[in-house]
Amino acid sequence: MKFGVLAGVAAILGCCVGCTEHASNPVQATPYGDVESSSSLEGGSSPNLKTQVSSSSSVKQNNVESSSSRKAASSSSRISQDKIESSSSRSSQNNVVSSSSRDASSSSRATNSSSSSVDDKSYSLYGGASYKRVNVVASNADELECDDKTKIEDLKGFDVAYEFNSPYDLGRDYLGDNNAYQDNKVSAISAECGSIVFDGSNGLHIPLSETFESSSFVVEVRFMPTKAGNMANIFVAEPPGSNKDGWQLRLDGSDIYFHIRDVEIRDTWEEMKVGAVSMDEWHVVRVRFFPTMSAVTKKTVYSLNVALDGKTRIATEIKSKMDIEYGLGIGYDSMYQELHARRFFTGKIDYIRYGRMAEGK
Repeated sequence: MKFGVLAGVAAILGCCVGCTEHASNPVQATPYGDVESSSSLEGGSSPNLKTQVSSSSSVKQNNVESSSSRKAASSSSRISQDKIESSSSRSSQNNVVSSSSRDASSSSRATNSSSSSVDDKSYSLYGGASYKRVNVVASNADELECDDKTKIEDLKGFDVAYEFNSPYDLGRDYLGDNNAYQDNKVSAISAECGSIVFDGSNGLHIPLSETFESSSFVVEVRFMPTKAGNMANIFVAEPPGSNKDGWQLRLDGSDIYFHIRDVEIRDTWEEMKVGAVSMDEWHVVRVRFFPTMSAVTKKTVYSLNVALDGKTRIATEIKSKMDIEYGLGIGYDSMYQELHARRFFTGKIDYIRYGRMAEGK
């Protein structure tokens, strides 16, 4: 009888121990499984985490933790999990911000350096000078933050447009491939947002193209002289030497002149005074040269009209067209002729626009 009772009590105790062991497993496994998953997102696991997981594993295997120990371990795991998730969140946020900053910087530089050309070959000019067909970058480009607000629709009627709105590409032609470049014998050019700045020792060269060989054209320049000139070239199609056609828009003293030479008529420059300008103020000069029918002779002649600040100052006729055979210059004499050092312009240019004209315009 005693042995039967003792056997019954042992059986009941064995069943209770088995139930406790079975119930404890899911409580211990669930939080540590979540922590391992969070750790793997960070790209590695925490040493403390491994210790906790290992400890938890021992508890589950030996089944010796009390109910209060299991609660403490579960609370500890949740705290560790929160710390890891917080660290993961901060790490991910920092990575996103860092990546965003790099992308913004890269995008800004890509926008500024519009890359009008990538030709690294050297091209010879007169006077031992040479140039490469690469972007003209302002010496102070990194100090400027400029928005290029040029609207192509505002350039109707022109074939070439130098707007000088990008400090990382000052020679860009906004309407085609007639980009301007800087030769190796002049100093670096600076800029302001929206204009190019000449200091009397630099300029841009424009290689000759079919566009500039037109027998009729319109030129418009917005400029600000900051120093009186002495044969100072603003925008010129000036050939080397004599016996070649050409034209020049110049500043002499505080007066704007337009020079023209048609060797079929004369082999010297015809110099025409356009008008006086004030220093440190903006002015606009517009030149039109186009074929028309003479009312007297009924033959084709070329009309020359020059306006300064909206007022026509020159209206005359030229008997024959001009043949342009050399590159052009902005702010200096890119043909390196005699008295070259005197032909530099000092001031700012907002834009230069050039277009081919049809008869009767």
